Amino acid sequence: MLMKKFWELVEKVIEESDVIIEVLDARMPDITRNKKAENLVKLAKKPLIFVLNKSDLIPEKLAKDYRDELRKISPCISVSTRERHGITLLKKKMFEIAKKRSRQEFVKVGVIGYPNTGKSSIVNSLTGRKKARVGSRAGQTKGLQWIRISSGMGLIDTPGIVPSTNEDDEVKHALIGVLNPSKINDPDIVARKIVEMFVAVDKEHFENFYKINIGDKDFEEIINEIGKSRNMLKKGGVIDERRVYITMIHDWQKGRLLLKRT
Repeated sequence: MLMKKFWELVEKVIEESDVIIEVLDARMPDITRNKKAENLVKLAKKPLIFVLNKSDLIPEKLAKDYRDELRKISPCISVSTRERHGITLLKKKMFEIAKKRSRQEFVKVGVIGYPNTGKSSIVNSLTGRKKARVGSRAGQTKGLQWIRISSGMGLIDTPGIVPSTNEDDEVKHALIGVLNPSKINDPDIVARKIVEMFVAVDKEHFENFYKINIGDKDFEEIINEIGKSRNMLKKGGVIDERRVYITMIHDWQKGRLLLKRT
């Protein structure tokens, strides 16, 4: 899909919606925020709800810190579709905000967010996995199908592609799981970012996961420790650094490497 067409659809969804929810990855909410889409929502003067999905992958204290920060901008709800946590609260907030703005009998909710933040899971959880389509309504944009949540509410998901903007880069795409680790040009940069996140937030879990001791080691030394621990060696006993990078990124993308500190 061309970027122009993508943004045209996003604008139409925002225009038709009474409220917008932006799905973020709770492990990295700032990285997965789409600032351009948020600006479009603001320009349209529509209410926005941040949804911190995959909240089960981070400590509650960290999730609370993220919620508090995001709530300075807009309402924010923590959700775990895997554990069915927060869905009822999200529905309640959607109705509450939408009804304040619209007196229509049928409330429309638009969904925005990057791929792999769990947009589809949110949609399925909100609709009870029925995905029942809503019939044509006055003013409905051609080609957009609203999915019924209840007799009084429907929602629509924006296209699941990554817009190519100046703020997007390989690190972001790798961290949100859009890029296959083996296809990343500079996996060392992505691996360094992962190490930095865990050293800052949950060094102990990182050490336990890879069975290493970080101490005061720098990035290169940490990679060597992981290579030795996982026996990722080339001929001659040299650490296969690229293999270590790729493995770390896989572990992050698959949710095996978790921020578990409470």
